[in-house]
Amino acid sequence: MVKRLRLNDLPDELILKIFSMLPNFKESVATHLISEQHENPYNLVSDVTLEYDNEESFVTFMSFYYGSLLSDDDQILERLHLKLNRNYSASDINFWVQVAVNSSVRKLRINLYGGTLVLPSCLSTCTTLKSLILREVTINHVPRGFCLPSLKSLHLFSVEFSQKASNARLLQNYYGINDEVRFCLPSLRSLHLLSAVHYTSGLLTHLLQSCPVLEYLVVSQTERELSPVFSVIPPESRLSSIKSLHLLSVELSNDKAIATLLKTCAGSLEYLVLNRTCYYYSERVSLSSLKSLHLLSPSSNNIACNSLTRLLQSCPVLEYLVVSQTERDYMPMFRVIPPESCLSSIKSLHLSSVKFHGDEYVATLLKRCAALEHLVISRTRYDNVKLYDIDVPTLKSLTINNSREKRTDDDEKENHGFLINAPALQTLNIKDTVSNFLMLEFTPEVTKANIQVICEQSENFIGSLTSVQHLSLCSPNSEIPYRRGSVFPYLEHLELCTCSAGWVNLLASILNESPRLQSLKLMSNHSAQYNDPMSFWDEPVVVPECLLTHLEIFEWRQYENTVQHRKVAACILANATCLKMATFSTRSRNKDHRMVMKLKKLKRISKTCQLVFE
Repeated sequence: MVKRLRLNDLPDELILKIFSMLPNFKESVATHLISEQHENPYNLVSDVTLEYDNEESFVTFMSFYYGSLLSDDDQILERLHLKLNRNYSASDINFWVQVAVNSSVRKLRINLYGGTLVLPSCLSTCTTLKSLILREVTINHVPRGFCLPSLKSLHLFSVEFSQKASNARLLQNYYGINDEVRFCLPSLRSLHLLSAVHYTSGLLTHLLQSCPVLEYLVVSQTERELSPVFSVIPPESRLSSIKSLHLLSVELSNDKAIATLLKTCAGSLEYLVLNRTCYYYSERVSLSSLKSLHLLSPSSNNIACNSLTRLLQSCPVLEYLVVSQTERDYMPMFRVIPPESCLSSIKSLHLSSVKFHGDEYVATLLKRCAALEHLVISRTRYDNVKLYDIDVPTLKSLTINNSREKRTDDDEKENHGFLINAPALQTLNIKDTVSNFLMLEFTPEVTKANIQVICEQSENFIGSLTSVQHLSLCSPNSEIPYRRGSVFPYLEHLELCTCSAGWVNLLASILNESPRLQSLKLMSNHSAQYNDPMSFWDEPVVVPECLLTHLEIFEWRQYENTVQHRKVAACILANATCLKMATFSTRSRNKDHRMVMKLKKLKRISKTCQLVFE
């Protein structure tokens, strides 16, 4: 049998001469690879970025190219990213893409910063390409019969199709206007059109017709793109596979367009996002599969008051609802609270800066969500609710974010905040730096709580968390936010912020009342501002039970090495008999050595305790 001659079997001089006849010859790279081919196996990178005015990226690419030719094994290029200016010719781009295709490229990204791209014909034969991203390119021409046979994800960012003649040709090739010439995306499942200008005359409609198995569609316009993207709504047969649809600032041709569009994909659609897109819902369409609906600042000022109700009535199995407004949305989102039949399947509800006609509308909305388990409320200075009355017996998880920069004068005039009655609650997350009223009814099921508040909360606020196991607490007020004598019998993990003047009193109190505490973390999430006189640590007369029997992990972030801090650290290290690890870190590197020396001198009762300094 005649042995097959390989390129690397040839003399070095001949290999170099062959390379010199290839496009974009880089002699120094070729010479280096050839000289080392007999000593070191090739370890070629699988992710290559070729960027103009970047010599290093060019060397990396050409190293891959020459190395793949010399290697005995097939070299696979996972991703090629071309970031080129207008000075590169179509032949250069075609050469680089051809190299990638020959190396079984999986992902290809091309950014020409407004330059013209002639789609390389070699892509039509590439069966490994799964993802194609085009950014800031102008396409004037598409080769006849152009096809991307295995593509699953297509992203078009600011892609411009210029010249009327080219557009007509593009439509022929792309969308099968001519039966003999058809652009085909038979495997495409994800399509992103972001700031894709000049999508007029049904261009998007024809594109969608070439994607028979498309499941994920994102369409976005900018404020300067005023022409309707969907001037022609595709027929139902062309969108029947779409499961997720995102419309971001999309201009529609008329008020009925959104209903008509949703009707075409109603049978399969499971996830819908309308972001600054008018959802005037003049007719009822059954979205029988829709489980997740996001209405993000959806141009509500000019929408009929019953559009939202009609939309929700069309979603019989809806489980996840997100509603968000901004300062530009001056009209209340829920002008009429939908009936319970529209909300009975919702398990998760997110309200962000949502305006209501009155506080009682909030309570009514929540009560009509009979299956609600997860509630997220984000407040800003643009919403108009004073007191959130959260009375939901099925609620398992509650997250509140009300962290404006500072209170206004109006904030001090009347009560505003949250009244929470959720007996089935298991997880509680509250970040509230504005409210002056927080009331938490008895919540015996809460096992995890993350609380950061600066309000005059009820003294029983945290004391009602009798079953909590994980507690993260930041209370800049010096008062202890629970009634004296409260016990946390199940608390195992405590994170405490040291930002208040009385944090040491709070720490001592919780240690005394948490007999099963296993992990303690002290940290400072933000700079301490002590408006009240600072409390000083007093050595406990009776050592807390958790130090004697359970505490294993002690961590202190932003440790300051002050007398106060050393006293607290000394008490814990001297009494925690089960301690396995104590970790300290400080903000200032200049204090590291001195801090370490002083901490090492502290008495440790646990013989197995390991000190760690970060």
